Amino acid sequence: MPTYTFRNKTTGMEWDKSVRIKDLDEYKKENDCEVVIGTPAVVRGVGTLHSKVDGDFKSKLSKLKKEYPNSNGQLKDW
Repeated sequence: MPTYTFRNKTTGMEWDKSVRIKDLDEYKKENDCEVVIGTPAVVRGVGTLHSKVDGDFKSKLSKLKKEYPNSNGQLKDW
């Protein structure tokens, strides 16, 4: 069930509630409220790729750099 934010038309009080889409109109009439349209919460990653790789992967990259010292610079020291 989707969760909606509702606002009472008289008091202005807001609350969140999970309501089935088919029951939405009835719920709004019973509670004298309207659905508040807002911006969706966007979840995104924080940090860099470097902060998300584990020690084993960094170790492998170091070994590759030692084996191929004349590479084009794609492998950096971690």
